[in-house]
Amino acid sequence: MEAKEKISMSYTSDAKEKARSMAEITARYHLACKKYKELRVCKQEFREQKVMLYAELKALGWVLGKSDQTITRDAN
Repeated sequence: MEAKEKISMSYTSDAKEKARSMAEITARYHLACKKYKELRVCKQEFREQKVMLYAELKALGWVLGKSDQTITRDAN
């Protein structure tokens, strides 16, 4: 089998994802805030996880229409 055939067999582009509801986005935002706070107080260094989680927080916050200051305040 060629590489293109293998890729086309494992990936279907016609699968559509349904949009998330505002309630689901809000719940994920609050969960990410909680996880970020837990990582901040942890004695071990989880820099990569903190950076990725903070980026997710920013994106979810922007979708919810929150300002950068509000997102930072919620995260801390």
